[in-house]
Amino acid sequence: MGRLLVICMIACFFSCAKGYRIMGESNVSRLEGKTVTLMTSEDNVWRMLDSCEVLHGKFRMAGKADSTLIATLFLDGNPIMPLIVEPGRMEVVISNIHLGVSGTPLNDSLYSFIARKYKLDFRAMELERLESQMIMNGYGEAEIQAHLDSAYQVLSDEMQTLVCGFIGDNFHNVLSLCGFSMLCNGLPYPIITPLIQSVIDDAPQVFLDHPSVSAFLEMARDNTERYGLASVEDY
Repeated sequence: MGRLLVICMIACFFSCAKGYRIMGESNVSRLEGKTVTLMTSEDNVWRMLDSCEVLHGKFRMAGKADSTLIATLFLDGNPIMPLIVEPGRMEVVISNIHLGVSGTPLNDSLYSFIARKYKLDFRAMELERLESQMIMNGYGEAEIQAHLDSAYQVLSDEMQTLVCGFIGDNFHNVLSLCGFSMLCNGLPYPIITPLIQSVIDDAPQVFLDHPSVSAFLEMARDNTERYGLASVEDY
């Protein structure tokens, strides 16, 4: 009997170790009673993993994590934030000034990247505001370019180092796909930008052959050739 109990405890331990738990918290009062849904996409088809209501500023989800998945949290049918479903306990925070997931290795890495990218995006917006202000103050185009071109170049180099480094460091897991998706979703339509070209130049074939990546690159290659937005190389 004792031996059977030990075996059951071991089986339970490994079963739990493969599970995930999402512990969500929000201080946004208008979210009370709203439905939070955890969705994943495969072949452009959304599949629901779990859902629950926000009650007293909290929501909870749990399930099996037989494989690591890129997922999205939806709030009343609207996507609000990415999340990596992996074994362990994930802490989700939703507020008016912050969205974040922590507690598991891939989510910690993802949201560290998002925070660093946000700082660079903010600096880019500050440069755009400065450019507009200089135009309104009567500065000439040559003077504006002389003042801002070097700043834009530094920012561009930092963004390339951050994005290419993040995707390249994670070619062995789903974060590379997540980072590439975030990069592509920021475009008005699929095109080959210098940043995307830098990523695919160093990407392994298994990454390029992933259905979501190959589909994007096919459309981007067509658009780039059609509109002449950038030179397209064979890759």
